[in-house]
Amino acid sequence: MKSKALLIEDKKKLSYRSIDVPEVGDYEVLFHTQAVSLCTVDRRTYLGTRKHPFPFLGGHECSGIIEKVGRGVVEVQPGDHAIFTSAYCMQCQLDREGKGTQCKNKQKMPQRANLHGGMIMGGGLSEYIVIPAWQIIKIPFDLDFNAAALTEPLACTVHSIKKANIQFGETVVIIGLGIMGYFHLKLSLMRGARVIVSEKDKKRQERAHEQGAWMVIDPTKQNLVEKVRSMTNGLGADVVINTIPSQGVWQDAIDVLSPYGRLIAYSSQDAKDKIGIDFGMIHSKEIQIIGTLNPTLTDNEEAVKMIAYGLIDMTPVIDASYPFDQGIEAFQKAIAPGMYRVVIRY
Repeated sequence: MKSKALLIEDKKKLSYRSIDVPEVGDYEVLFHTQAVSLCTVDRRTYLGTRKHPFPFLGGHECSGIIEKVGRGVVEVQPGDHAIFTSAYCMQCQLDREGKGTQCKNKQKMPQRANLHGGMIMGGGLSEYIVIPAWQIIKIPFDLDFNAAALTEPLACTVHSIKKANIQFGETVVIIGLGIMGYFHLKLSLMRGARVIVSEKDKKRQERAHEQGAWMVIDPTKQNLVEKVRSMTNGLGADVVINTIPSQGVWQDAIDVLSPYGRLIAYSSQDAKDKIGIDFGMIHSKEIQIIGTLNPTLTDNEEAVKMIAYGLIDMTPVIDASYPFDQGIEAFQKAIAPGMYRVVIRY
């Protein structure tokens, strides 16, 4: 079986190819992609700031329809609407302990499409892919495919918020209001927090106000640390969530923390420049620096429910939708400054 795919052939070079789809084996399903959101990994790989082997088949924020199931598949059937998760092997100790974000066998899992000499990441930029059934989560038939495609980034922030352990009445500072800042804002409010957003973009400042932020600080005009301390009896924030991939924000993120504060290192850092940290201060203030990456299966399940129940409005973070044959134009739109998510529809 052949599938039309949109590949990143090299830095800033895209092309359509017809690629082979593996036969559906035992405990596998044939997934027919309906919507794929162009995420940070796809955009950074296209721009060359994230290093992956070429050709690169991206697309891990997806929704679709189950076309076929293999022997042993009992939970999903042809015609079901679904999303797929990360490539958990469900065989290693970490997966079995609910720590699938650190699955050590992801690169050993069978590729979801036959892309010779290249690398597959997600695979949703191919119309058909083959996926293990345990990586499939059903979604309601009436759930919009565009909204469902954003399950994965919402699930990532579900994982992050759980690790932040936000309590009622705590002060949370979110650095950056991109799509991940938006989801962190909405989920922090659900946890009963007072949320302060640090954002320099005017439109995103307005969005933060509209979406319930208690205060928005422009770090180019105000001192974040001084402003937050003035509102917390000189203590600082209980939780700081950094969503910005910039070395320059980390010192403020640490300095604005209160004693016993938690810093959530959410943003990935493509640059490997070292960031100086005063571990004496970490010791004396008893603060925590917490890394967070990707979601677990449970996080994905919970994100699907929140989208399906209408608890999180996905509309503000979907900037545009393009048909698959305009995928190259979709990439150009997605890399424009200030964009949240651009969706490609099959």
